[in-house]
Amino acid sequence: MDRERAEIHLRQLAEAELRRAPVPGDLGTGHAGRLPLVAQALVAVGAVDVGTADQIHADLDLALAARYQAAGATPQQLARLIGVRPSRTVTQTFTASRQGSWRVVPVGQVIRIRDGEIRGELALLAYLQTAQGGRFTASGRVHGPAPGPGTQPPRPGLPVSRQFTAADDKGASYTLRFSFRPGITGPAVWGGELDLRPDPQHEIGWLDLRTAPGQPATRIRLNPRDPQIPAPDITVTRTAHSPGELLLDVIAARILTTAGSVPQDNPGQLADAGLRAFVGDGPGHIVAALQAAGALPLSSPAPGQLAGLCARLGITGHGITAPPAADLPDRWVSMLTRYHRRQPYVTPAPGSCAATAAQLPELNGARLAVLGLRHADRGTIVHLHAGGVTMEDDWEYYRAVRPLPALWIRDHAGRWHATRDYAPRPLGDDGEVTVDLAITPPLEAGTPWIDLAATGPSAQIQARLPLRWTWNP
Repeated sequence: MDRERAEIHLRQLAEAELRRAPVPGDLGTGHAGRLPLVAQALVAVGAVDVGTADQIHADLDLALAARYQAAGATPQQLARLIGVRPSRTVTQTFTASRQGSWRVVPVGQVIRIRDGEIRGELALLAYLQTAQGGRFTASGRVHGPAPGPGTQPPRPGLPVSRQFTAADDKGASYTLRFSFRPGITGPAVWGGELDLRPDPQHEIGWLDLRTAPGQPATRIRLNPRDPQIPAPDITVTRTAHSPGELLLDVIAARILTTAGSVPQDNPGQLADAGLRAFVGDGPGHIVAALQAAGALPLSSPAPGQLAGLCARLGITGHGITAPPAADLPDRWVSMLTRYHRRQPYVTPAPGSCAATAAQLPELNGARLAVLGLRHADRGTIVHLHAGGVTMEDDWEYYRAVRPLPALWIRDHAGRWHATRDYAPRPLGDDGEVTVDLAITPPLEAGTPWIDLAATGPSAQIQARLPLRWTWNP
């Protein structure tokens, strides 16, 4: 990695952006350059730090502001023309060696809520205990009081003002705080976490959980492992991948998940207009920057493969100079085949859950744990907990945290699925965060197992996760 060349390339791009910005006499159009996109790519592979990238962008903004002020621009016009970028604090990078041990346990138990007129069910998928505390991943439906005469039926909701209580096998008492997000789960099914307060100070064998005073307790067994939930099979293959190649794979996954969201009644029109507008010439700028920084070998087939993917989807003007490759990675081809054929299949019903859980080996400083799957109103979601990471700003090829390996899923029928990050919780003080990953396309109903492939610069981890689908109220 050549950090000096990466910074020079970024500064040269900023100078080019300044030259191509709207002329002072044309204050009606804003400036939309490629500097933020390329800067984020270089930050993601570790070629440029956040502070340097922000300083280069600030220098460009100052130069543009001076130009437009001289032309008589108002403060409102300046804000529109150069954008308003809040200052960022350089986030500390955490390493896995600084984190304590994790405990990951599949649960697969349904808790029924009966509290006055409140009715609902919560499926506990997995239990995680780290230095950040203990929590369950969960999915549920909770309904309020029945409607009165002439009123609308109640919307499914979550009584966030109410707390569960629990006591463990050592006699310690806890309250369980909801941290649920409707979002992609839709209005009918919720998904999120139940956090134990205070943080457990020992390994819990079981919890007696009460959803309301006077209600009987439900025992949640956390040790030993439930024999009905088979253990995952994990393999590690030591294979070198350049940071640039991994980033282009992330971009390909983002393009494919976007293509997968195109309605089936008119895929051609949106693929031509929507996908082309989304991609633009960004890939070409990113490839040039990665090659200049030494993060992407000039001999790598990845740029040609990404150009080939764009060609298969009818995306032009992407800016990649390498000839489109005909031979694409199997996982891309699998998703392309399903995109073009649009073969329907039955997906799990909303509310279906799979209490699979696995802690993966450390991968280039990042630690990952799978904490169950659930099928929501708009797709299949996998809970993922990551450690040794930093938050990543929102950009066109959003990943939520870095370094998050390129994550792909292969189902029992050999079909590949990409993952798209959604709704991370705030990052913990020691670099831990829980992320929901949307699986695209969704899994088929009754999928008995999946292979989760996580690829980093030095290795690929494959975890075969048995799926036992339960709870469909």
